[in-house]
Amino acid sequence: MRPTTPQRSITRTLAHPDRSALAGQRGFTLVELMTVVAILGIMATLALVGYTKNVRNARRTEVIGDLSNLSLRENGLMSVRGHYASTSTGEDDTYPVAPGQLADKDGAIQWSITDEGYTRDAVAIGTPYFRAGGVEHGFDAMSFMPEGGHSYCAYGVITGDGTNGEFGDEPPALPLAAEVFPNTDVQLERFYARDWFYAFAKCDFDHDGVYWEFTTAHFATDVSMGDSNFGE
Repeated sequence: MRPTTPQRSITRTLAHPDRSALAGQRGFTLVELMTVVAILGIMATLALVGYTKNVRNARRTEVIGDLSNLSLRENGLMSVRGHYASTSTGEDDTYPVAPGQLADKDGAIQWSITDEGYTRDAVAIGTPYFRAGGVEHGFDAMSFMPEGGHSYCAYGVITGDGTNGEFGDEPPALPLAAEVFPNTDVQLERFYARDWFYAFAKCDFDHDGVYWEFTTAHFATDVSMGDSNFGE
């Protein structure tokens, strides 16, 4: 049986679609594509900025926890041994690396209990700011290890036996010491008339050579951020 006329019409329509229908179909213009790409780029940038900020905040929280832990261990050492322990002779003498090396470290820096920088076994007993600690000095004297055995920052502790002590130790004339023990506040002299310490961390979260600095001291119950911090 031969197909009816309507069926032949449908067949012709499928084989040869109406040109007016095709004319109404088009792709994206170059301007539209560029707009979409720009929007995606902005969204990616915002996501990266948010991620970086969250990572920085997490690491900052770790540093605050580490310094609080150091403070507790120093006070425990004082109770048991009668003195604090030093790990540094200056604010650039830090562990696990010097502050200037932080910008070259992409990830966490491993700590090791066999490192001289951890035990300070090679440091002479008479070295300034190791005197109050006697033969016990270094992070090993406090049995301190950061969470996970690694850190993203460089740490140090400087101690003295106080201006009333045998060596008459005053805090060093260094930037962070000046923040912890400002010379303009005579009331702070009472805090270093006896044994004192201050612990500090220098961090380069952005790998730009600019440090985020954190401090705590024997008379403090919290951790402070240094005056020169950027990106807060």
